Amino acid sequence: MLVKLISIERAVSGSYVLKEVLINPKHILLVTEAASWRKRLAEGVLPEGLHAETSFSRLVLADSNYNREMVIIGTPAEIENKVAFTAKRLLRG
Repeated sequence: MLVKLISIERAVSGSYVLKEVLINPKHILLVTEAASWRKRLAEGVLPEGLHAETSFSRLVLADSNYNREMVIIGTPAEIENKVAFTAKRLLRG
């Protein structure tokens, strides 16, 4: 079962964009707070529409031959809850 999250990525133009991503929870290696992104939000570098209290997390995924790092909207606890909810739903059928 995949988990739907919102990531922030840098576009070719250099601006940041929000993207919906589907992640396999079995590939998550690490989730930590990405506090430095709050500074970018305060500077107005990130897309409009994000609340001033938005939290960000760094998510590390195990990919075939390397680890991929992403910035996700939400706290590590919120991401953990989404992953746990998806796992419970899968177990219950």
